[in-house]
Amino acid sequence: MQNQLDSVYTARVGVYQIEKNKIAKQLGWVSLGRLVIFLLFAWFIYSAIHDRFHHLDLVFAILVIPCFLFLVVLTSKLKSRNRFLEQLIKINENEIAIANGQPSFLDNGSAYVQENGFTVDLTIFGPHSLFHLIGRAGSKTGKEQLDKRLSKPFLGTKEIMDAQACTNELSTKLDFRQELLAHTLLLQEEEALPQLRSGISLADFSVLDSQAWRFLSIFWPSVGIIITLFCIWKNQYSSMLAFGLVGLMILSLIFKKTNQLYHHLSKRSYLYNQYAVCFELICNEKFEHPYLVQKQAEIKRAAAAFTRLAKLSGVFDLRTSLFSFIFNGLFFFELHCAKAYLQWIKQNQPEINTWFDTLGEIELMNSLAGFQYNHPSFIFPKPNQSTLSIEATGMGHPLMNEEKAVVNEITIGQHGKLHLITGSNMSGKSTFLRTLGLNMLLAQSGAPVFADSFVFSPVQLLTSFHHIDSLAESTSYFYAELKSLQSIIQEVEKGTPSLVLLDEVMRGTNSKDKHNGTASLIKKLQQFPCLTLIATHDTELGILADTYPGDIENFCFESELTDKGLSFDFKKKKGVAQTTNATYLMQQMGII
Repeated sequence: MQNQLDSVYTARVGVYQIEKNKIAKQLGWVSLGRLVIFLLFAWFIYSAIHDRFHHLDLVFAILVIPCFLFLVVLTSKLKSRNRFLEQLIKINENEIAIANGQPSFLDNGSAYVQENGFTVDLTIFGPHSLFHLIGRAGSKTGKEQLDKRLSKPFLGTKEIMDAQACTNELSTKLDFRQELLAHTLLLQEEEALPQLRSGISLADFSVLDSQAWRFLSIFWPSVGIIITLFCIWKNQYSSMLAFGLVGLMILSLIFKKTNQLYHHLSKRSYLYNQYAVCFELICNEKFEHPYLVQKQAEIKRAAAAFTRLAKLSGVFDLRTSLFSFIFNGLFFFELHCAKAYLQWIKQNQPEINTWFDTLGEIELMNSLAGFQYNHPSFIFPKPNQSTLSIEATGMGHPLMNEEKAVVNEITIGQHGKLHLITGSNMSGKSTFLRTLGLNMLLAQSGAPVFADSFVFSPVQLLTSFHHIDSLAESTSYFYAELKSLQSIIQEVEKGTPSLVLLDEVMRGTNSKDKHNGTASLIKKLQQFPCLTLIATHDTELGILADTYPGDIENFCFESELTDKGLSFDFKKKKGVAQTTNATYLMQQMGII
């Protein structure tokens, strides 16, 4: 199956590379044409001056200008298409690289790494994380939405089912998914996105909408046109110059306000055009699921709005041109641009955050859909809210190569709601906890899971794996773990169904204290609606299964010492672990 996916992505690279090569040739010919037209223009101007404008050379010079401008526009379009194709090639090469175990070039989510909690213990963010594996979002809002979903997955069955249906539908739309990712990767958001999201206060610019400035915005340009035509007719321009200087002095009264608006909008025509392309791409795609259709409806005005904003940004940038004196002094050009931007804000600012949230959510769903497409053997799990339980067979670690990963099964909640998992070092206890946790997170995010079958109750994920000393907070490793356990108890006491995953509880204290503390914690957890898995080296805790028959069950991961050395099968078995390997490993490494 992986070979088939590699073939698909390799073929797409080939198609895009062929088109890119064609565009490179076209750009070469267009550049040559621009040079020829420029030389013709220079020759006609020279001839016109040389012949004292007695012939039609000046007319010919004027006629070639539109041809030159056409080639300039064509060059811009070809370069834009070329950048787009470069991203598509990079995207498909990236899919091949990921399949071969190499890291994705896309954002790994390091900005969203938290100090503690299940996102840390399950490696949700950062290099080689779940976010890094499935992320196919190019915009800032897309990454934020993926962070939000992975940090706080769904707890409701309907939400999960709708998310699964959307993921499944989008998984078949490879062209759409890759094109949207390519366009979002071309966004140059920087500080522009926060400014757009926060918007501006129209009240701060109310002076521009006063009766006096409304009158001047019509009166002054009208008079400016009349004076300009009169001066051209008389071939005397002193009146036009004087009128323009007075106009600039009048505009200086509102220069601070128009300057603020200009810097809020300037030099972003390309960015706004890219947003328009992204929104238009989403709106033009045919969706079936009602939720996706609803998302389209939420952004139906966005593409046209950002197209207008891109044009306005380009026009407003003319204030820095050599002709700004004429435009502003005679026609109040800057005032009209400012008022047009304020009108745009008035019409669209209430919807801007919805537009960006929707774009980000589509990117989030694209990420999950890409994960499904790249793992066709993964299945969509079945949520079940009738009983607090998890049943899975053939369950493997979703971050591992599915052809090499060892799979296990679990049934918890129906017969016992706490599994005590013992075993020697490196036998697979911690990996099994992460396997279950990651698959549960995928299940509640609307993504497929690595399993042959998977039926689950939506739960909040509570974990305690990693703890470090904190010099800033003057906390020891042991105290950090206690704080983590305290947080877990506080959460389960609220009554929300939970999955608690604990790896080697109380490892920061002596053996007896560790045993007693863990046993007491297990007894405490029995009081609440939670499913619990505890991985530990303390095999003596196994006797608790006799104290709480039907509630606590023992499972183990064993290692085997043979003539060839230490071996592991990483398979979960019933019972308490009977083997150890710490001494053997120390001997093998020459420690003892």
